Amino acid sequence: MSCNILKKSIKYLKGLSLKKAYLFNTELNLYTYEDLLFFYPKGYMRLSKIKNISELSNHENGFVQILGKITKIEEINYKNKKGKMLIADLEDETGSIELVWFQKKNILKNITKNITVIVFGKVKNFQNKIQIIHPNIKKFYSSVKNYSIFPVYPIPKNLKEKGVNNFFMINLLQNLIEELKNDINEFFFQDLMNKKLMSRKKALIQIHFPESSDSLLKAKYSLKFEELFLLKLFFLSKKGLAHSYPFTKLGKNFHNFYKNFLPFTLTEEQKKVFKEIWNDLKKPTQMNRLLQGEVGCGKTIIAMLSMLVALDNGFQSCLMAPTEVLAIQHYYSIKKMFSKIGIKIALLTSSISDSIRKSLYHEILTGKISIVIGTHSLIQDKVQFQNLGLAIIDEEQRFGVEQREKIWKKNEKTPHILIMTATPIPRTLAKIIYHDLNISIIKQLPLGRIPIKTIHFWNKNRDQAFKIVKDQISIGRQIYIIYPTINTSLKYKNLMIGYHEIREKFQNLKNQIGILHGEMNFQEKNIQMNRFLRGETKILIATTVIEVGVDVPNASVILIENADLFGLSQLHQLRGRVGRGVHQSYCILITDHKISVEGFFRIKKMCETNKGLEIAKEDLKLRGGGDLIGTKQSGKNYFRIVNLIEDYKLIKEVFPIAKIFFQKNPNFLNNTKNIFYEYYKKNKWKVCK
Repeated sequence: MSCNILKKSIKYLKGLSLKKAYLFNTELNLYTYEDLLFFYPKGYMRLSKIKNISELSNHENGFVQILGKITKIEEINYKNKKGKMLIADLEDETGSIELVWFQKKNILKNITKNITVIVFGKVKNFQNKIQIIHPNIKKFYSSVKNYSIFPVYPIPKNLKEKGVNNFFMINLLQNLIEELKNDINEFFFQDLMNKKLMSRKKALIQIHFPESSDSLLKAKYSLKFEELFLLKLFFLSKKGLAHSYPFTKLGKNFHNFYKNFLPFTLTEEQKKVFKEIWNDLKKPTQMNRLLQGEVGCGKTIIAMLSMLVALDNGFQSCLMAPTEVLAIQHYYSIKKMFSKIGIKIALLTSSISDSIRKSLYHEILTGKISIVIGTHSLIQDKVQFQNLGLAIIDEEQRFGVEQREKIWKKNEKTPHILIMTATPIPRTLAKIIYHDLNISIIKQLPLGRIPIKTIHFWNKNRDQAFKIVKDQISIGRQIYIIYPTINTSLKYKNLMIGYHEIREKFQNLKNQIGILHGEMNFQEKNIQMNRFLRGETKILIATTVIEVGVDVPNASVILIENADLFGLSQLHQLRGRVGRGVHQSYCILITDHKISVEGFFRIKKMCETNKGLEIAKEDLKLRGGGDLIGTKQSGKNYFRIVNLIEDYKLIKEVFPIAKIFFQKNPNFLNNTKNIFYEYYKKNKWKVCK
């Protein structure tokens, strides 16, 4: 396809005024012919479903679709002449029907006498007249009369109010395809073409204007195949460029720690996972591995062993945590174990004083510090490593994509990457599906752990929830109570209101109730956390600041107010704050009766499973895959036509074909001017080198 014509502004397209072209730019993010060509329909309307008006007496109280001509329009008074209603007569070859609008705003802009329209609505019988009240009405253009299946485009409400309706889009796409049809070239080599794949030219025409259900299915299949094929080629070419340092030996630090100071015997799953990591670290290409496991399953000890491998091969490591609480916890825990073999590690957070920070910068740059543990402070430009060989990112769902990738650029060669999480975010899960991340899973919980019981209570039954809290306190356990906001909500309970209510409810524990939230300074947070860690605080009132990093084996209940306001992954992370000891633990979710369908579904899913990967898969369905190579954490799948969940079988079919093709044609993407590849590379697949 000619690149020049694809780059042409849509303002030159027949049927689109400058004013509407501006609306397309600002409201739909469509600027060029190329953008509009890939603006696929969200669904289809089939004329085979259209009823004759003579059939409607058999469809009373049912929804129908009719094609006919407006023969009469009038406004009449109603409600004691305080308002007017709009009535139109619609006729086809078999009869007539009355269309009624009690609120006629914008209706007169869309219909006039003697135009042909498609009407959708619910049939009523009023005073022996067949009516449709407030029907959905669209103008029917004779230029698209030959199609039996009509595309339905995703058009925002404010554009519809300005005259950009579905049939306007149909005319526009017809004009576009008419102008482009002689410039649409093929992509796949002949040996890839088979009976399942349409030519590109035909697929692009059929996706917008299908001749039949069969041709629509084949067009979708062909376009999905091409998107997935190119994406896999992109991933393979990207992987080929990611050179890293090979770690060729297990040295004295590793063997000394493993034989003499390992705090517990590794489980078989932990050994298996470490072997997978070690096999990656030996290669000169970058490790890009996700270590997934439920909270408390032993991910940190695997990270520590990996750090020792880097150290024995002459390289530094860093561990980046999302909060100071978690970074400090990692620092003291790892420092205690590594002090026995004389390894120098450092803590770098925003709370470190300027003088200490400058000293740390120098020691990191000169290689005097082998392991650095910190927060977002690690990605600052001032932090320069002598030879960073391994970057570990804990609870990665709390970091933005750009933040993570900044740490990858700390060396001339990319460091090996190990990501640890209890619940992959949708974007991460999507990358696993696409084979861009390797994944290791620790399924086993440590011996003695009892599965957490998750219970949902409606707000009116909250006394039952607090009975569990009181019973657990009476046997010496500790409690978390979580609120969605600190003090900014009138509609929902906030932390400050909750704090006073809990103090009133548990008057005998007034001096043993703590509070923790993000607006407190580091010292205040540290005091509150240490009191809870020592058992001096029985109930900790908090926001999601405790979502990660808090490890108190004696805590047996986490009660979450307005639980429907939290995402699935976040709820699962919060649940992971309990169940860390040998006692039965509870996650209590409290909601009002007035919650959304999606909110209720999340609560139901939490009560059904404790498995992080299952939670993440459901989260993927609800939130979408995000931008797999860009920066969006979640949101609608960035493909034009591929669906992560529905097309998983197709992914498994296409990727092996693409891999074989890439082995034979490693420079293919550099040599082609493929319109799909060029478009996605420019707009979707933003490479972070």
